[in-house]
Amino acid sequence: MFNPTPAMAGWFGYPLELSDRLRLIRDAGFRGVLLWWAVESAYEPPVPEKVETAAKHGLSVVNAHLQFAKMNTLWQPGYEGEHYAAELAGLIAEAGVYGVPTLVVHLTRSLNPPPFSELGFSRFLRLCEVAERANVDLAFENLRAPEYLYEFLRRIDSPRVGVCFDAGHNHVFCPDRRICADFKDRIKAVHLHDNDGTRDAHNLPGDGTIDWSEIRRELLASAYSGPWSLEIEHAQTSEFGKALLSPSDDPYYGMGPEEYLAKAFRAHQRLLNGAQ
Repeated sequence: MFNPTPAMAGWFGYPLELSDRLRLIRDAGFRGVLLWWAVESAYEPPVPEKVETAAKHGLSVVNAHLQFAKMNTLWQPGYEGEHYAAELAGLIAEAGVYGVPTLVVHLTRSLNPPPFSELGFSRFLRLCEVAERANVDLAFENLRAPEYLYEFLRRIDSPRVGVCFDAGHNHVFCPDRRICADFKDRIKAVHLHDNDGTRDAHNLPGDGTIDWSEIRRELLASAYSGPWSLEIEHAQTSEFGKALLSPSDDPYYGMGPEEYLAKAFRAHQRLLNGAQ
């Protein structure tokens, strides 16, 4: 029977401490969480404490998002890329220690990443080898440069390596491609959020122009049977407290976190039930 764990990103745009955010997520009805997996970041405790906090609130860690601020350096020669690759390798190994089953990974950052290179490929290949030893899956996300994902997955044949299908990114960055259908046998994580096709807004499903009936059909036709995770953000306070939109452009302006999460859970349930 189709009944995936209702999951929600641990960061959803409100500058609250992690424990408070996870408690609110649980109280809204979600049972799984997507954590942020980084050496350090605002509003986030150290890695071990994240997992403990999720467990304290009765949430399973369905996957975690690996840091990506310097991903472009991996494609370029030099110490910075080597250092960042080593930092990522340590985080992947830690995920194995703390029982995180899947890490979501970016191959690039920004609109104009460096060219796909053999050096970059070899660095990412080493990360995949670390993941295999740590018993962690790596789910590479579809981004602004989808050709990197297609080329990288063409070269990698490992049961630990696959795709994080991001419906919102597909709609705004590469609407001519069907990422979910193209990688239907290699999906290891799912990010769901909506937009109008012009900006990566991370709205609730149904608050944009994505055809969710098509997304649902493609997901159900894939080999993926894991959680469908919302990766949404209250835009007025996204990017860890920085206001990005004016009140007139924010569909959730003035909405408190409890109301926002209740609305998110209803949207998630409609999507699961095919009523979006």
